[in-house]
Amino acid sequence: MIFNTIEFVIFLLVVFILYWRFFSKNSTKQNGLLLIAGYFFYSWWSWKFLLLFIATSLIDFYAAQKIEQHEDIKKRKLFLGFSLGGNLLVLVFFKYYNFFVTEFANLFSLDPANLTLNIILPLGISFYTFQAMAYTIDVYRKTTKAETNLLTYLLYSSFFPQMLSGPIERANRLMGQFRAKREFNYTQATKGLELMLFGYLKKVVLADNLAVIADRGFSFPNDYYGLNLAVAVLCFTFQIYCDFSGYTDIARGVARLFGFELIKNFNNPYFAENINDFWRRRHISLSTWFRDYLYIPLGGNKKGKARTTFNIILVFVVSGLWHGASRTFLAWGLYHGLLSAINRLLNVKIEFPKPIKIFITFLIVAFGLIFFRAATMPDAYKVIGNLFSTGGSFSILNGLPVLKLIFLFSTLFIVLILERLNEVRPEIFHSLFGKRLYKYSAYYYAVLMILALGVYNNAPNFIYFQF
Repeated sequence: MIFNTIEFVIFLLVVFILYWRFFSKNSTKQNGLLLIAGYFFYSWWSWKFLLLFIATSLIDFYAAQKIEQHEDIKKRKLFLGFSLGGNLLVLVFFKYYNFFVTEFANLFSLDPANLTLNIILPLGISFYTFQAMAYTIDVYRKTTKAETNLLTYLLYSSFFPQMLSGPIERANRLMGQFRAKREFNYTQATKGLELMLFGYLKKVVLADNLAVIADRGFSFPNDYYGLNLAVAVLCFTFQIYCDFSGYTDIARGVARLFGFELIKNFNNPYFAENINDFWRRRHISLSTWFRDYLYIPLGGNKKGKARTTFNIILVFVVSGLWHGASRTFLAWGLYHGLLSAINRLLNVKIEFPKPIKIFITFLIVAFGLIFFRAATMPDAYKVIGNLFSTGGSFSILNGLPVLKLIFLFSTLFIVLILERLNEVRPEIFHSLFGKRLYKYSAYYYAVLMILALGVYNNAPNFIYFQF
């Protein structure tokens, strides 16, 4: 079940009515309902993987309790290793077994077909695995208390708005909300619906229509050159942002309907002034996860320039592989790792005007996404080669209605500008949309665009579901 389906809308409506109409006076019953809803939500895709998901959650729950019970460092490490090992074993097997086996076979000129398995990747495995690992590590570090209520922990690991594509929440932030008593708040629910509305606008109108153009260039890289491929790359650059930030907006909006607040996962990444600023703004929950649980434990920037460079590059390489088990994601991670390391080491202060720095950073990010989107490394090389070649006519937009393209790109421009305005001049933004005329005009425009331009037939999944 995915957000952009009628099945999810019906599911959400039923859960919402039960939650506030019949269980509003008992937070334990509310939590129980949300747990059942989360398991139903996941089992809609596969009940077999749901059993695996529950099993790993139970292991983490009891391992964390054992870690907290013992003061002996060896026993604490033993139970931490048991929890982390279980999570990583599942993640590595399902997501990376075939990749590593194929690379091994190619290295020794073997036939990969004899070694690979027909493995289906469980939805959201990278997200809920990292959230579970953060919990047990925090208990081990004594920055979070081990949860003693099984219901609360299972809900933390399976809260349906964010279990498939994040944001990756920390236990000390989300679990406390599950323990607290909730009362229906009209303002909070309204804000939730607003987030959902504009999240759907980003997904079904912007991301899914931009995907049509991007797919032409990346699916047939031999057929397009120069400006055609530049348009395809730019469309994918905005597609992936609208797709993932749209999911996050919907997830945060749904959570607010039930009285919870999820962290903001994006802060206008395409207005970053350098590559490190970009990563402070994009997929914030994952970036901070790698910072806290990998970069800093490796020594961060405390062990000299050489070690700092190694740590940065390693973190980004792992981040690339986290996104997908292929050479293209590995190359994308290495690309950003090298750029981030160079940016940090050189620390060159070139006083370009801010718009110039933003534009250069955007182009660097967009170019790197060629590796992210390409199916194979040869395809990525072909896109890059043809991108800087000339030939053929401008044809990548052929067959697409002009009026549709005008509304598509103007809506994209409006969304980006308003998000930026909310960041740099929030007082103007809130003053503007505090007026009923502008607020309801925005509502009606979003609904109209969703009805008129929304992609529903064979609607693509959210991109990050595959991770």
